[in-house]
Amino acid sequence: MSSQNDVGDPDPSRPVLEEVVEYETGWVTAGYDLVEGPDGSTKRYYWAELPPAAVVVAVHEGRLLLVEQYRPTVRETQLELPAGVVEAGETFAEAGARELREETGFAAGETELLADFWTATGLLRHRRGIVLATDLTDAGAVDHDSNEFLVPRSVPVDEAVSVARAPPTNDATLEGVLLAREAGVL
Repeated sequence: MSSQNDVGDPDPSRPVLEEVVEYETGWVTAGYDLVEGPDGSTKRYYWAELPPAAVVVAVHEGRLLLVEQYRPTVRETQLELPAGVVEAGETFAEAGARELREETGFAAGETELLADFWTATGLLRHRRGIVLATDLTDAGAVDHDSNEFLVPRSVPVDEAVSVARAPPTNDATLEGVLLAREAGVL
């Protein structure tokens, strides 16, 4: 059995000597922190910073609402939970309700934040909130962003975990479905 001292300095904080931004757009900022290690050496820790995002778990009439979307980054079409950036002044729940309406055409009567957390902490500065949307009503046509090419879909609730786990999949959809299952929603 090892103690904390067996793996090095027990103090997890390291002095950040310098933060350097190397790339910046309206969507992502990227750079590195120059960090001093416990032995006095320095190392660059690269990061990318993204705005927070809300991921929505919405069930309507026994079906989980999803969107089918082509992702150029991985060159695959995926079934995903509706999701999007949290805009200035919004909570995760407010952003989730807005994204659900824009992407699926359904309005949430109630929203609840199931969890919020850091994602991919070895590289990203990015928070994600998983939002449960309930008491849904059909609000009419979708209102996609100009860069979104997605189609609303749904699957039976009893197939949600299998669908979320089937390739191609992504972390946000899998996390959201599993958290919803744990909460007794699916």
